[in-house]
Amino acid sequence: MTAVVAIVALCIVIILHEFGHYIAAVATGMKVDRFSIFGIGPPIVRFGKWRGTEFVLSAIPFGAYVQIRGMEPEDPDNPEPADPGSNFRDKPLRSRMLVIAGGPIANYLAAMAMLLFVYVGAGMPGPVVAIEVAGVHGDSAAQAAGIQPGDRLLVVGDTTVDPSQRGRDVSAATKRYLGSDVTIVVQRGEGTAEVVASLPAESAAPLGVDLQAVAPREPVAFGTAASHAVTDPLRDTATQLQGLWMLITGQIEASVQGPVGMVQTIAKAADAGIVPFVLMAAFISTLLGMFNLLPLPALDGGRLAFLMYEGIARRRAAARIEEMVHGYGMLVLLALIALVTVGDVRRLL
Repeated sequence: MTAVVAIVALCIVIILHEFGHYIAAVATGMKVDRFSIFGIGPPIVRFGKWRGTEFVLSAIPFGAYVQIRGMEPEDPDNPEPADPGSNFRDKPLRSRMLVIAGGPIANYLAAMAMLLFVYVGAGMPGPVVAIEVAGVHGDSAAQAAGIQPGDRLLVVGDTTVDPSQRGRDVSAATKRYLGSDVTIVVQRGEGTAEVVASLPAESAAPLGVDLQAVAPREPVAFGTAASHAVTDPLRDTATQLQGLWMLITGQIEASVQGPVGMVQTIAKAADAGIVPFVLMAAFISTLLGMFNLLPLPALDGGRLAFLMYEGIARRRAAARIEEMVHGYGMLVLLALIALVTVGDVRRLL
């Protein structure tokens, strides 16, 4: 059941993204021919038209899409004489940029709203009181040593774990013992346990655990909740961009999750309760907004890059070149999604 809830949550985040494009297009006077509120591909259910937009359900049950007149080079001009100048291509540059950015903006606004809901209703995390094992990787040093999810790390080798370090001291301590045994003291329930982990000689994550900072929630004033609800998605974006740069430059190793992996992650959060579930949905919404703003072909950021070129050069890029870049970019993106999804399924099996 939680998997179904996770799929619905992921779809809603994507639908909100497309709704952002739709609202921005309507607000700037553009013609939106179709809004698939659920699914991609050819329509299978038509709900009718409102303000000239056909609302449908589409054949492939994932995500959503908005079809804006004149956005693609092959789109015909609007033939309706009563509605002239409503093509995407005919609008001022600022209007076109707003429409392209509307999807990511909607994702950030949705994330902020979800965080505000949690912070007002359940409070905000107070000081970190412990570093807890959230998950143990298969065939890892931690699994062989008998470390379990829920264990709280107290001592790693010669390092007494400081919760305020949020696990950074744990990472540094384990790297000092690469290729050797390290004694780890954990709190398990009401007692403590001592285990010995044999760490590999080379690994970016030698212990093989996922850690989480335990910080009990405390009630806060509405103003404080609102301020953090706005700034936290921006902080998460900065953190993710830094991690992406470190990944590209080979400073860290990481596994990439596709749709299946994201559904699995959201489902685990749903199992943990409503607050972790909403927080995870907000984080996924933030990631979707950030990812789409990357200046890559076929993404919103790639289209914005062409519009920025137009603003600087005072002329539009050749339609044939832009179409080719986005077309090939979409093929690469779909191939990457398929590859990552296969990896997700293999890990799941």
